[in-house]
Amino acid sequence: MYVERENIQTAEPKKQPMPERTPEPLAENNIETAPEKIAEPVPEAVKLSEQAAPELVTQPESEDVKLLEPEEKGPEESENQAESGITVKMVEAEKTVAAETVMEKKLVEAEIEKEVGSEKQAEGDAVEQQKAEVVEQVPAPGTLSFAFLEHEQTKATLRTSRTLIILRGLPGSGKSLLARAIADSYQGLCTVCCADDHGVKPESPEASADGYKAFDDAVVACCSVGTSAQVIVVDDTNHTHDRLARLGEVAEQHRLVAMFLEPRTEWSRDLPQLAKRTLRGLEESQIQAMKVPLEETSLPLFFGWFLLPGIQDKVRCTSMDFLKTLDTLEAFKKHLPDFTVEAEKEVDLEQYFQANGALHCTTKFCDYGKAEGAKEYADKPIVKELYGSAFELSLSALFVTPRTVGARVSLSEDQLTLWPADAEKEAVPLVPAAATLPAGSRAHITLGCAEGVEPQQTGFDLLEILALQKEGQEGELVEEMELGSLAYYGKGRWLLSLREPVSAQACFSSLYGPKKADTTKKDGDKKKKQKCTIL
Repeated sequence: MYVERENIQTAEPKKQPMPERTPEPLAENNIETAPEKIAEPVPEAVKLSEQAAPELVTQPESEDVKLLEPEEKGPEESENQAESGITVKMVEAEKTVAAETVMEKKLVEAEIEKEVGSEKQAEGDAVEQQKAEVVEQVPAPGTLSFAFLEHEQTKATLRTSRTLIILRGLPGSGKSLLARAIADSYQGLCTVCCADDHGVKPESPEASADGYKAFDDAVVACCSVGTSAQVIVVDDTNHTHDRLARLGEVAEQHRLVAMFLEPRTEWSRDLPQLAKRTLRGLEESQIQAMKVPLEETSLPLFFGWFLLPGIQDKVRCTSMDFLKTLDTLEAFKKHLPDFTVEAEKEVDLEQYFQANGALHCTTKFCDYGKAEGAKEYADKPIVKELYGSAFELSLSALFVTPRTVGARVSLSEDQLTLWPADAEKEAVPLVPAAATLPAGSRAHITLGCAEGVEPQQTGFDLLEILALQKEGQEGELVEEMELGSLAYYGKGRWLLSLREPVSAQACFSSLYGPKKADTTKKDGDKKKKQKCTIL
């Protein structure tokens, strides 16, 4: 509001007593601006006092106009402002005390943690040392590289079949580690039978007779029909031929496919390392005593594809139907003298041939390392890589001779990688034309043998028929049967070419058989041999 100075006199207001107060400078007169501060929470009392305080009014200066002074505050407002200042100071004091309390608490906690940490330091060092020892015992990569642990198709096959995995190796070589890996891969389907649980001491077999009996009883119980385990693992040194043959016999009796595995650790034959790692506290000399027979039995009787139990029944039934039909045909009766010297005597082919163990297709006969090329075959990388793998064999024909009855196996390219290059040439002394036949021609499954005939003869009989075919002899077509075409190749040799090949699941493994008797029985001591059927 502007007024003329000459005409109006300003009346002075009546002064009221109030505390001295330094007036705040006007905003426009502040030359230097204070730096901005981070907003802090303000107590409620301070907020109320600020709301009660009137805002200062500024007017531009002029020669003709006088700026009106702000109205002075009353005593009540001054008292409120003083009280709010005291409240702010009290709040700040409380904050300071709280901060000091928190700091003291943290210092106490730090001291406690320091004391506890020093107490746990020794325990931590011990744990780290144990971890380091465990790491040292972890085998190098590739130690657990087995087909039945890595190949999904093989794992799926073994989960639906029954397999006896027989671990062998010196104490401390890593058998238990391998057993745990197998159990982890076949959770819920695997049972591990450990010799240690029955007090067996392989370094003292004579003193462990009772332990071995209890151990074998436990293995047989696991292999018996009705158990849920599909994979049974035998964890023992199994360093003697007798033990391997015994376990192989258990597998055959209970219709399981047997695998014989040795750990692939770097120290599996290192005596100083084994003595250090084994928990038995054995001396190197004791381990050496077990190493000798272990190395003597490092190679099996033979390698081959072993048909799974279910498919064995199917193949046996197919061959039985074939034999039943064959011995009723007039063409067969016409050539009956091929099978018997008595022309008028009938031959029951089901009784004529005797079954011989589990059905399999041999790849390499090793004779425990005595056969030529046995070690070279066992050391082939492909043999080690595919040992324990599941395969699907194709049975393309059935054949009968006066000596054997068998099935021809037509190998695929992948399966031929496991077939020895000289397999057919080995038969040249008996079948000269075998040298001209392609690789894999000798692949077969022996379904039965005549009395006194060895199973190896089955492969020779097949090569003779194939050699005749190669020479252009198609054989005499006898009859079109339900299974396929039947042809006669002379000298009692019959071949049934299957119209639809039989697919047979098998596992590539090996076999340890019983030792051959050193002495032969006298003729008077021989028991009369019973006739066996194909089934």
